[in-house]
Amino acid sequence: MSLRRHVKVQPFPGGFRRLWPGTPYRLPEGRDTSLVREVLSPGGARLERAADLFGTFEHLMALAESGWLGPPRASLRLSLAESRERLCKIAAQSKSVASLHECRPGDAVLVTGCVQSAQASAPTKSVLWQWEPWLYNAEEFFAEEDPWPLPQGPRYVETAYDFLLTDESGASPVRVCVEGAHLVAAASLTAGTRIDVLGFFDQETSNAGVRENPRQAPMAPVLRSSSSLPLLVLGTRPRAA
Repeated sequence: MSLRRHVKVQPFPGGFRRLWPGTPYRLPEGRDTSLVREVLSPGGARLERAADLFGTFEHLMALAESGWLGPPRASLRLSLAESRERLCKIAAQSKSVASLHECRPGDAVLVTGCVQSAQASAPTKSVLWQWEPWLYNAEEFFAEEDPWPLPQGPRYVETAYDFLLTDESGASPVRVCVEGAHLVAAASLTAGTRIDVLGFFDQETSNAGVRENPRQAPMAPVLRSSSSLPLLVLGTRPRAA
């Protein structure tokens, strides 16, 4: 049997996912950052404001690598122009949690808020997303007909649970779906953390939702990935001591 990498998602009920062993998302050593640097190189107030919304260069690299800044074009000039316009458009779609009621399903949004567990009984500082060291089990990787060697280097198992994003007061919660999403620049996510989420607005039926009219089922807001672009949870990597 072959080693399946973390790009394959194992679905679990209740808004939980476990990914196959891999490595946490981070900017690899020696990665060519020229694309993002060229995107930002013209400068200008509009482009600088857009870049300033993202906490680190790693966040900008994640946007580029995940496809949010657009696919490569035959013309480098066209690619850069499209990437700049997409970055500025993402910045223009920045919203607070409370203002999401203005959105329509399918709208791309960049939302800042505080993380809360979706389970009321969970501890205040619940770990909602983490990369855990994975212990190798020879029985999982060896078979008489397919004797694979143990992988070299560290491997982890990524686990994540759907969570709520709220405003500073804890009001106006929106559920963040982890299916197909990526946690960037962090190895874990705990309740109480202030983060940015880039994804797509949607609605789902929920008893905790709001009815627009008596005949309609109550609807609650949701942030999720699309069929072509992942939702990005933009965390902060701890500074080295």
